[in-house]
Amino acid sequence: MATNHPELSNQELTDKLNLIEKRLSILEAANKIVSSDPIEYIEIDPIQQIKKVSEDSLIESKIGESGLAWLGNIVLFFGITFIFQFIQNSGFQYGAALFGYIIVAGIFLLAYLLKNTYPKMASIFALNANLILFYVTLRLHFFSGNPIIGNKSIELLLLLIVVAVQLFFYVKKKSITWTGINLVIITITGIVSDNTHFMLAMAVVIAAFAIILLYRYNWIRLLYLSIVLVYLIFLIWFMNNPFMGHPLKAITSHEYGFIYLFAVAAIFSLIALVKESNSISPDAIIGAVILNGIGFSLLLSLFVMSFFKDDYVLLISSVSIFCLLYSVLLEIRSNWKIAAALYALYGFITLSIAVHAIYDFPQAYFLLSIQSILVLLMAIWFRSKFIVFMNTILLISLLIFYLRTSTYIDSINISFSIVALSTARILNWKKNRLTIQTDMLRNVYLLIGYVMVLITLYHLIPDRYITLSWTAAAVVYFVLSLVLKNVKYRYLALGTMLAAAFYLFIVDLARIELVYRIIALMFLAMISIGLSIYYTIKSKRKVENE
Repeated sequence: MATNHPELSNQELTDKLNLIEKRLSILEAANKIVSSDPIEYIEIDPIQQIKKVSEDSLIESKIGESGLAWLGNIVLFFGITFIFQFIQNSGFQYGAALFGYIIVAGIFLLAYLLKNTYPKMASIFALNANLILFYVTLRLHFFSGNPIIGNKSIELLLLLIVVAVQLFFYVKKKSITWTGINLVIITITGIVSDNTHFMLAMAVVIAAFAIILLYRYNWIRLLYLSIVLVYLIFLIWFMNNPFMGHPLKAITSHEYGFIYLFAVAAIFSLIALVKESNSISPDAIIGAVILNGIGFSLLLSLFVMSFFKDDYVLLISSVSIFCLLYSVLLEIRSNWKIAAALYALYGFITLSIAVHAIYDFPQAYFLLSIQSILVLLMAIWFRSKFIVFMNTILLISLLIFYLRTSTYIDSINISFSIVALSTARILNWKKNRLTIQTDMLRNVYLLIGYVMVLITLYHLIPDRYITLSWTAAAVVYFVLSLVLKNVKYRYLALGTMLAAAFYLFIVDLARIELVYRIIALMFLAMISIGLSIYYTIKSKRKVENE
């Protein structure tokens, strides 16, 4: 039987074989891929392969959809502004304004038409229209040789209306990004106004607005942006607003700008009263508090150095009182206890600055050392190890500064000695309340007390009685160890006895009169032998008990 098979050309056969090979490759790809070696196979996961293809497609889609949309709108914005500037420079002020507002209306219309089909593109077009609207309105007065609106106040009012409307819609949409952009626009509005009170008032508005949105929507990132913008406004104003053509230098008159500075710092302080939420981490809140403190401290320092160099007591004291009272409020009402500690420490630091301004060094050292006890008491009330730790660092720094730069004053030496030993005792007494697990901080204070007692007696007592006084101090330590049943005071007693013996043989025997040498030697010998007998009896009892 004959069958009719149309003859296939070589090319057609080759095409069919290639098609069969492709189909086999697709089937093999479901479980394995053939390597260059026909016997060797590489196992793969088809799900992972699909995910990889999907991720690659997603990245490409994002770049194509969002990236190019942003790029196109950025280019469109600059193109329109250049056309507007060209028309304006040609002398057609009203024509440029008309062109700008028509373009804005057209872009808004385009965004509205694309809202349902291309929502991302429509959103970017709407933002672009808002930016162009602000730019066109800005050029009605500013940066124009022959402005359409000659009155700056009317121009600023129009700009505020434009920004207010934009903010209303973007907050209503709960768009944190667009809202942040509008806060930048408010910053620009304040800077171009080139007016102290308007410019700083915009800083207060931004701070208040950011706090309101934090409480309502937990927009912590917007808060960070607001803190930066607010203190940037103050810094630009303080440097004479060089963006408006003024020479870069510090302003010559404060014009009561510090009132606005205090206002924004107080508003941002409300951060610490926000309620705990899953959408806000404690680190973010504390970071915002610290950022506000850094910005405020920088600007306050510039104010003091420029305008209140010789009379800053009232300014700094007001900051101290506010911080201390506010720390108490935070301890009672806030969920963020570390914030209360930060405000308390800042309050005591500013109080130290005020004390220095009133009494100056070295007299101020006495009050500053006593203040350390007040800080410790507040730390105990707040149950804050952080305050105790920072207070220790501050006291050590203060003591080192005193010892290196000042003449020794008996009252100050005594105060440091009493404060160090008292603090060590209080820390041991309240260690459970402070949940302090180690004796490290207490040992630091005992060491400070040990050194300062030696220094105090050295300068307070006549030369011939120094060894006797140190030996007497050792006896007092030993008695305290018995009364308080604390071995650390015996360590202080032994250390003081060694210091007394060293001083006696190195210094006293070479310079004091014979009778005082005899007294010092006999007294030191009696105390040493007495302590030795005590330790001998104690060791014997320990052995008998065992």
